[in-house]
Amino acid sequence: MALKKRSKINASFSMSSMTDIVFLLLIFFMITSTMVHPNAIKLLIPKQATKKVVIEKFINARVTSAGNFYVENKRVNESALENTLLKYFKSTDKTYIKLRTDKNAPTGDVARLLDIAESHAIKVVLDIR
Repeated sequence: MALKKRSKINASFSMSSMTDIVFLLLIFFMITSTMVHPNAIKLLIPKQATKKVVIEKFINARVTSAGNFYVENKRVNESALENTLLKYFKSTDKTYIKLRTDKNAPTGDVARLLDIAESHAIKVVLDIR
């Protein structure tokens, strides 16, 4: 009797289950990424580079890297910032705040000034130099 002994080992691996898992993860991340709403400040950016904004009156505001506030080149405490801005703002005019910030200015301080402007319906123009 000649019985053959099977000593071959089948070393194949099926990748079909792995690709199913990868596609399910891809679909999951695509769906969840559309649900994320970043907390960002909406900026009104002009659509054309040649269009100029005509401003009748503006208030100079500046935030330094040390977190100091300046309104019309006068240093203002954070507690008096809102009252100082409202002193210069007249709602009958087209008054804007021209905001300049240092490169390393704290974003919290800039956001504080932007929140004050938004709560009193004052438009802000970023002065980039």
